[in-house]
Amino acid sequence: MQQSPSFDTWTSGFLFAVAMGIFLCIIMLGSRNKRNYPIVLLVLSFSGILFSYVLYWTKYNTTLPYFSSLPYIGYFSVGPLLYMYLLELYNLKMKYIYAHFALSFLWIGLTLFFWSQFVFDYRLGTGSKLNFLSHYAIIIAHLSLYLFLMVRLIRKSNGFDSEFKKIRFKWVRILIGLFALFLLSYISYYVLINFSFFNNQWDYMISFSMTLAIYTIGYFVYKEPQIFDGEFISEVFLPIENKKDSFEDNLINEFYNNLVNYIESEKPFKDNELRLANLADKVGYSTHLLSKVINKKSGKNFNSFINDYRLLEAEKLLQSNNNDHSVKTIYFDVGFNNKVTFYKAFKNKHNCTPTEYKRGKHL
Repeated sequence: MQQSPSFDTWTSGFLFAVAMGIFLCIIMLGSRNKRNYPIVLLVLSFSGILFSYVLYWTKYNTTLPYFSSLPYIGYFSVGPLLYMYLLELYNLKMKYIYAHFALSFLWIGLTLFFWSQFVFDYRLGTGSKLNFLSHYAIIIAHLSLYLFLMVRLIRKSNGFDSEFKKIRFKWVRILIGLFALFLLSYISYYVLINFSFFNNQWDYMISFSMTLAIYTIGYFVYKEPQIFDGEFISEVFLPIENKKDSFEDNLINEFYNNLVNYIESEKPFKDNELRLANLADKVGYSTHLLSKVINKKSGKNFNSFINDYRLLEAEKLLQSNNNDHSVKTIYFDVGFNNKVTFYKAFKNKHNCTPTEYKRGKHL
């Protein structure tokens, strides 16, 4: 007698993880950082894989067979998508992009074909002919290829002549390590399944490791600005040297004055992608030293310190009679990436909106 479909604690948890993956995609899209879009698709692809697994474990795949091909779309997408993101991080473009996603597109086409059979109620009996395309050895080879390409990328581009490059190298290495964990987890399933002790609990743990790897990549990419600002798990990405050393006040003052002079003359805050590491390279300080100077002299973190200059610039533009500066787009002109962040910071400072400020209601 066939077991009826049902959920247990594990499968309910994984279904919740699918929902969390979709929620993470929505949050990342909300950041409007186009460089993150490949990771949005990566997390979404894995959510599809995990959803199909839940259907399999709960036996709902017999009543909902429409999602049986989702894992193959996902597995042939995660490698190229993460590789695309890393190339963007190094200001490189993916060549022959359609070739990289050929197997993904093929499985998307096959999925549409499968769905048409259910819609129009016909069968061509092509399942056995597609076994080769869905074989685990092909998937492992595909994932391994992209792991190799990622490792080769950082080996060719691992210069350490700037603070930004040092952080980027450590950041990319962690992302690649998480992808390697994903691949290792996938391989371990086909190794352990040959042993008598293997059961559903092992399968769940393997899937949990894969979920942890992919969702951590998504979350870390969402937190990328804080990583490059030295404000997110800084002890991992920015080891602090000489913690016990004390700075002479006059030296700190000199560094701070040089920093302020540079900011006021060059206005680097207008760069929407400005990070602590970028500014450190521009003024010739180490990232740790620059962070220390800003924190000690201004009492603020890097983001708040830079946003103060952006707000001052916004005030000047709002007070001018230049019609080229629209209130609706002025946030981008002064360096803010997000309109909501700009309006919130502006209102916190002036207790009015930029439009009201321009009309003189702040007086």
